[in-house]
Amino acid sequence: MQTILGAGGGAGTEITKELSNYTKVIRVVSRNPRKVNDTDQLMKADLTDPKQLDEAVKGSEVVYITIAFEYNLKVWRELWPNFIKT
Repeated sequence: MQTILGAGGGAGTEITKELSNYTKVIRVVSRNPRKVNDTDQLMKADLTDPKQLDEAVKGSEVVYITIAFEYNLKVWRELWPNFIKT
């Protein structure tokens, strides 16, 4: 299984489209996930929550990180280090 975190944005959507040429087992994870391909597995998650993040990547062979945290220095200083540690 290949998982795309933050799949609702432009990069995540394009990766999801392209991956369908290689695999049909794609997990699309975001606050409001939407299917790009008919076989996509949708998972709603708050990726700043370590428990939900762990569940989102469980069983994945490959994880693509396309999260778009708000472009704000304070937000990035808070959220990225915590995300990376998880």
